[in-house]
Amino acid sequence: MKNILLRDIMTKDPVTLNIDEPFCKVAEIFQKRDIRHLPIVNAQGQILGIISQRDLNRIASPKKAPDGAYLYDPVELTKYILKQHVIQKVYSLGPDDSLEKAVEVMAQNKLGCMPIVDDSKRVVGITTVTDILYLFLKSLREKK
Repeated sequence: MKNILLRDIMTKDPVTLNIDEPFCKVAEIFQKRDIRHLPIVNAQGQILGIISQRDLNRIASPKKAPDGAYLYDPVELTKYILKQHVIQKVYSLGPDDSLEKAVEVMAQNKLGCMPIVDDSKRVVGITTVTDILYLFLKSLREKK
């Protein structure tokens, strides 16, 4: 596992959101795509920040619907501006960086995801703690 490159495990062409989009799009994307980390980009696709499900929950608590699902009030979300709530200290790596490096950076900085960017800082992939755990699980099962 030590020599695995991020290009081999990353989710390619991840969902991103433009920094100028309305804040309510964050909740919509999280719910429709069943994801918890969203790279925020400029018009050129260059990474500007990250917003996570945890960040969203700190800003606006979801309400429980009659069917048991949790939903965000779109009217409540219109009160917020995406630019003001994006985590702007973004750690990122390139596709040719190793999984070992990603795990080290993620562990040291308590990150749930690692955006993968090209030389122009455009988002080309993402890997998450969950992706790494599944890879670890696969490795454990192969050793039986």
